[in-house]
Amino acid sequence: MSYNELGSIGVLMGGNSSERPISLISGKAVSEALRNKGCNVVDIVLENCEKDTLIKEIEAVDIDIVFIALHGKGGEDGQIQKYLRELNILFSGSDPEASSLAFNKLRAKRVFEKEGIPTPAYSVLGTTDTLAGFSFDFPFFAKPLEEGSSVGVLRIENEDELKIKMPGLLGKYQKLLIEKAILGREVTVGILEDKVLPLIELIPSHLFYDYEAKYTKGLTKYIFPKDLTKEKIALISELALKAHKSLKLSDFSRVDIMLDEMENPFVLEVNTIPGFTDVSLLPKAAQVEGYDLGDVCLKILESAKNRYFQKSC
Repeated sequence: MSYNELGSIGVLMGGNSSERPISLISGKAVSEALRNKGCNVVDIVLENCEKDTLIKEIEAVDIDIVFIALHGKGGEDGQIQKYLRELNILFSGSDPEASSLAFNKLRAKRVFEKEGIPTPAYSVLGTTDTLAGFSFDFPFFAKPLEEGSSVGVLRIENEDELKIKMPGLLGKYQKLLIEKAILGREVTVGILEDKVLPLIELIPSHLFYDYEAKYTKGLTKYIFPKDLTKEKIALISELALKAHKSLKLSDFSRVDIMLDEMENPFVLEVNTIPGFTDVSLLPKAAQVEGYDLGDVCLKILESAKNRYFQKSC
């Protein structure tokens, strides 16, 4: 499929989630990459992800397909996908149901458990629970159920940190996923059209790969590890693809995995709309396979269009 067959492409970016700044960077990068391929591209910057706002912006332009470069709530949790489907507009990535499932960390982990996909031990802590009676081995991560880019994530090392840090986080989010900290190496695996891309190891200068380490140049080192055996890489890659498929995702995703001290892999989560910034991981992995960012975006859009027509037949 050539870019001419895709028609006019609208790139959705912005929104009003905590990840709006990253979405704007991703969206601009996607637009530029597609224009460099000769595509007809329209930037659509949303102030929020409500249906009325989307309709207003869509009606103001003439587009044939949408590339969703929204991150976080509203854009990655199935909401915008639901509205686009109701408007009968083709869009990139996973459908509303799969997006919603993957975005909720608790629901996704339950799928991993059901499918036999190793994932760190976890519990759930809500506002009706008392910290005094809460018991979980240190260190652990406290994570909002529905946030991306490590927004709101804390690593709790001991009882003192539990008492100091947890009340504010719990008050803000009402319910938290408590997840065992796997002490080892962190890798990420990109999926593009059900093809597994080369895995990347993350070596952050911070205690963990938090928001700042993700998006500040120089704070994280990215390597393609050469000390892992071919068998281990194959195992990790197979696990990543299984996680992607278990959530019934489409077109692309990025699977985050921790390796323990024995190099046993544990799936943390699957990102349905990973970043497209100059420090983002899926484009880095695709580049090793010979794809520039424009190639990646075109493949995602072509996959979306092919899937739509297969369903129509």
